[in-house]
Amino acid sequence: MQKKIIYLDRDGVINEDFGYVSKIENFKFVNGVFEACKEFLDLGYEIIVVTNQSGIGRNYYSEDEFLELTKHMKNEFKKKILIF
Repeated sequence: MQKKIIYLDRDGVINEDFGYVSKIENFKFVNGVFEACKEFLDLGYEIIVVTNQSGIGRNYYSEDEFLELTKHMKNEFKKKILIF
């Protein structure tokens, strides 16, 4: 049996896209994202989040800041019983 996978872009799908979001206080989840992801999980999908963070290359923020924000995002999903 083939694995079912859904790829979700971070900015604009997981979180509201305000440009170069790099701080936890500016990271706002899109309304309904937790519920939508839960439905995909219930349907047997594995969820993979993809993102192109050109702000790192442009020195708007560091890779460490990105990793800290990613950790925050994952922790919020874990709180909602969504682990990926």
